[in-house]
Amino acid sequence: MVQSGDYSSSKSAASPDQAGDLTSLYVGYALILFAVPTFGVAAAIGLLRMWRKAPPSDPLARSHFIFQQRTLLAAVAAIIGGVVLILINVGVFVLFVMAVWTIVRGALGLKDLLEGRPIRHPLRLFY
Repeated sequence: MVQSGDYSSSKSAASPDQAGDLTSLYVGYALILFAVPTFGVAAAIGLLRMWRKAPPSDPLARSHFIFQQRTLLAAVAAIIGGVVLILINVGVFVLFVMAVWTIVRGALGLKDLLEGRPIRHPLRLFY
């Protein structure tokens, strides 16, 4: 039987600032993954949310923050470009490629965050 006080964690408790950074990163990945089903509205909200925010000081959180900014910026740019290119029948292809790229990139970034790993090259367009 487990009693109170029997559990001891090997990890030290995260500071409130780090916990807030992690929550913010999870929200960022949720917005990235919801960008496709919401037709880009979630990507625009995520980009506005990060626009003037300073990157966190923690190296792990900083790499994911930059990765998310880059992902959201590229997604919004591709959505705008795809909508414009629909006029010449190329836009649907651009939107499809953007949708797949955004979902894959968001899922891989979230996987790394859940495993506690930083993004090695957050400025790259391909993972």
